[in-house]
Amino acid sequence: MSRSQFELAKFTFYLMTPISIMYYVGIDTDRKFNIPGFWPDPDTLNKIPKEPYEIQAELARIRAAKTEKRKRLEAKALELGITPDNVQSEDNSDKH
Repeated sequence: MSRSQFELAKFTFYLMTPISIMYYVGIDTDRKFNIPGFWPDPDTLNKIPKEPYEIQAELARIRAAKTEKRKRLEAKALELGITPDNVQSEDNSDKH
């Protein structure tokens, strides 16, 4: 085998290897790479609201959740003795 034939064989190998891999992967992927339960069930995914009334309902739900969380955190802060006046006076004392 001469040097030119060897270089041609290397070139052919380097060229055909990725093409062969892509061909193998691209043929009948459902049978080869099917993993049951890999992708989540579409019914369990978040649904993006598309209609204006759905968007308004979602915004109302988000606002209600945010308000509830704020009330819960404020109640916990009061329970721990943290008030807005204490926080403001501590901020001022840190600056001086």
